[in-house]
Amino acid sequence: MLQVRNPDAFQESVVQAAEPTVVMFWATWCPFCRRFKQEFEKLAAARPWRFAAVYLDDEDNPLWEDYAVDVVPTLALFRGGKVVDRLDGILGYGIDQKMVDEFVRRLQPELA
Repeated sequence: MLQVRNPDAFQESVVQAAEPTVVMFWATWCPFCRRFKQEFEKLAAARPWRFAAVYLDDEDNPLWEDYAVDVVPTLALFRGGKVVDRLDGILGYGIDQKMVDEFVRRLQPELA
């Protein structure tokens, strides 16, 4: 699993990647993100897909705006430099297992 800490690394590691990448946008100050990060790591370990954890700790980070991330954590599938599917966290709640399971089901055909 990739750890991406800035917009330049994101451009190189995710946007320009030849293979599809499941991205988790998150921030270390977010309690829901810290809890969900462990689940995301388990998800990454259980699937042969490419995963990246993208840090958005700085609110001046242009990725917040570039990808309309309003709530963290947010999951997105990037293919060919574009978001083709996403799962936005719920403010004050985060992401639960049922939401992740549905997202993974939607990704199956995209990543097969």
